[in-house]
Formats: sequence, C-alpha cells, structure tokens
Amino acid sequence: MSVPEKQNLKILFISLFLPRKTASHAGGRHVFWLLQSLAQRHEIHLVTRLEQGEEPYLQELENICTTVTTYSYPAVEKRNAVESMRLAANYLGFSRFADRFIRQQSFDLIQVEWVETGLFIFRHGAPMVLDAHDVITKPAERRAAAATGISRVLAWLVWQVVKRLEQAIVRRYDCVTTLSEFDRSYMRSLSPQVPVSVVPVPAGLDISSKQYAVRPRTLLFFASYKHRFVNVAAALWFHHEVLPLVRQTCADARFVIAGYGPPEALTGLATADPLTEVTGFVDDMDRCYKEAEIFVAPIRTGGGIIVKVLDALAAGRPVVTTTFGNEGVGATPGEHLLVADTPADFAAAVVYLLLHPEQAHALGAKGQEFVRLRYGQETIIRQVEETYQKLANKRCSGKTEEL
Repeated sequence: MSVPEKQNLKILFISLFLPRKTASHAGGRHVFWLLQSLAQRHEIHLVTRLEQGEEPYLQELENICTTVTTYSYPAVEKRNAVESMRLAANYLGFSRFADRFIRQQSFDLIQVEWVETGLFIFRHGAPMVLDAHDVITKPAERRAAAATGISRVLAWLVWQVVKRLEQAIVRRYDCVTTLSEFDRSYMRSLSPQVPVSVVPVPAGLDISSKQYAVRPRTLLFFASYKHRFVNVAAALWFHHEVLPLVRQTCADARFVIAGYGPPEALTGLATADPLTEVTGFVDDMDRCYKEAEIFVAPIRTGGGIIVKVLDALAAGRPVVTTTFGNEGVGATPGEHLLVADTPADFAAAVVYLLLHPEQAHALGAKGQEFVRLRYGQETIIRQVEETYQKLANKRCSGKTEEL
C-alpha cells in the first residue's frame, strides 16, 4: 500500500502541561508552537492537564485545535512532601485518563508530550510518537554519580527504577523524538530497538527584530524557578561562587535573575545585594534578553536542550554556560559561545567579555547565525512533518528501520 507524499492528518496531542504562548516554562511554549504550526495543515486535537487559574488560556488553544479536553488539578503555591505526592498521583491519573480517551476515538497519529505522560498510555491502532522533552534517566544517573555516603545507595536505586520505567515506556512507541543528538544517542543506549529521531526546539520564539539599548555590565540568567530546583541552584551557585570573582575586576557587575516563581532563597539576594535584581515573571522576554550585556547559564545538571541558551543566542547575546548547558545545544565553544565549568573559569570568561566588547559582539553574532541555521522555525516544522510522513510510510509498509 502506498502513501501520498503529503497527507492532512487527524492528530491527537497529549500534553502533561497546558500549552501556552506565554507559558512559564519552555516546554509549554514549544508545544503551543507545534500545535499552532501543524494546525495550518492538519486537524489537531488536544488532551491536557489544566491547573486551577489557567482557564483564561484555553481560548487561544480552542482557536487552534478542533477539540480541547482537559484534566483539572488544583494550584499549589508551595510544594511540600504531601503536595509532591499528590502531584505525582495527578500525573498518573492524567496518564490513565488520556489512555481511556484514545480508546474512544480514531486518530491518524498520536503524539505524547513528556516521557512521564506515557506511563499508563499503551499501544493503540494509530502510529504513536513520544516527544521526550528530557531523557529522564540521564539526570537520575548523574545525581547517582555525584551522591556520596549513604545517600549514594538511595540515588543509585532511584536511577535504576527511573531507567527501567523509561525503557518500558519508550518501547510502546513507533517513534521517539528527542531535542538533541546527545539525547538521541543516550536514548538509543537505553533502548536500541526503539526508532529515535531528533526534532529540536525552535530558537527565539519570543525574540523579535527590535533593538534595545544594552544595560552596561548586566549579567542575565533567565529561567523558570517555581518547582525547578536545578534553576534555583544554578542562580545561587553563580551568585555565591562566580559573581564575587567577577566583581574583583568589574566591581559594578549587575546580576539579573529573571523568570517565573523565584523562591525566597533568590528574592533574598536582592535585599542583601543592591547590584542583584530578581524580577519575577517577565512580560517582554525579548527586551529582557537584549538589554543584558551577557547571558549566563550556569547549568550544573544536564537535562536535555537548554532553551534559554537558544533564546539568548537568537537574541544575539554573548553566552557563557557550562558543558551541561551546551550539551543539547551543540554550539562550538569559543566560536558560538563560551563554556566553563569551574567558578574561576566561568568568572574569567565573563570578565573577558565585559572587558572586550568587540569580541563579545562578534561572539553574539556568530551564535545568532548558528541558531538561525540549525534551530529556525521553518527547519524544525519541516523535520516534524518529515518524521510523521516516514512513520506513516513505515506503518503502511511494515518496515522497522530507524527513522
């Protein structure tokens, strides 16, 4: 049976988080962009979790999708151990809910967002794609390697449980997509028999062609902090370990911690340090990026492609990050951005860019061109549709080759 070169498909998206154009985290914005782009040529249906208070954002999804089905859960301001358990139970409940929903209708293709979503979603008649925003085994393995003492035993056990769960989940899918070649290789090492394709996040969804005056000596770290301890830890590490070394040479260096949901551990920094600014949620991300002289991404735990690095590069900002921060991005250190892993090396890279503005500008320009070519929106959506088409051809021909 042959398949037409291009098809209009009835596609079901299952998203653990509400896709939003202005979502507080990159994954939500990425899924919204996917829905918006694919809806121009395909019939899109969505099943998603809906946090209390997010109801006003449903309209923008209903304007895009043919149907939107929600699974509600209460908003939690502070997450303690009990609330974390409730949230985990809600994840599982949503997974079961989505699996039941699939059985009630017929679709040409089903795409599940985030590995955790697929725990109780089983194989159905339509081709199934798992969009693995993060390979969840990878950070678990790295935490186990970094742990010491008795905690290392617990961390090792957690790693093994997460590894086996992820292996069981991905085996149910006709194709798994990762955000980077590094994650693709890691996923293939976990489950060699599963077809894995790379479909990265497009860079600069919030970046425009507008220009803004740079605030001299401003170092920006932009992230979502609510319930994301790795981002909080990154900001604290930079402020406590790196910034004092920078200020030995550049005493007026200002550190801006921008993004949704900063905890007291971060907001307190601004009280104690007049040159540290904690903004909270930012309406105009484009301006926030472009007003910074340097973007710093002190990522110390690997977890997939770091979208904030892509956005900073798309905005033309010179970037200093760690090996983990560049891991999924795949830029060339020294050509598109600077990479440093110790406080001394990180501070030295920042100071160099502050003292050499021409070189900093050149680095930012090369980084901007890099993401334009590799992570442009048209390039990415073409990759998505090519993956769908290959999957349709494979299903019809019965072939099992790598996508």
